Amino acid sequence: MLDEAIAAYLHFLGIFATLAILAAEAALYRPQMSPATLALLRRLDLAYLVGAIAILVTGLARLFFFAKGAAFYTGNPVFWVKMALFFAVGLLSLPPTFHYIASAKGATDGGIVIAPGDYRRIRGFIAAQLALFALIPLAAALMARGIGM
Repeated sequence: MLDEAIAAYLHFLGIFATLAILAAEAALYRPQMSPATLALLRRLDLAYLVGAIAILVTGLARLFFFAKGAAFYTGNPVFWVKMALFFAVGLLSLPPTFHYIASAKGATDGGIVIAPGDYRRIRGFIAAQLALFALIPLAAALMARGIGM
């Protein structure tokens, strides 16, 4: 029982930390950034990857070793919707990651200015990640209550 509670806690902690990191990225990303801000964005983006891996690892542990068992989840189409949302958020995180890397190469001591079109595009990817991320707990709540079975 205690091990199941700890696994759930670690899973939720990974989710909350990853969401906080994504929100920080959204708050920091601007059309004009100092080198320090861009460096912080790149570190946050790496932390976002670590958080996503933590969510995945703890989620798989819960799937196979705790909670209601793999058969309960994998037999539910809502589980697969939840997995698709998680995968989509991961894919949506790639353009910002590549953008941060490319922007760092073009940065000067005075900082960097993002072209308006690039800024809107990357801002859209960040917003889409936040929107889809918000749907994952809904899928989890539905799934945990057997909806879709």
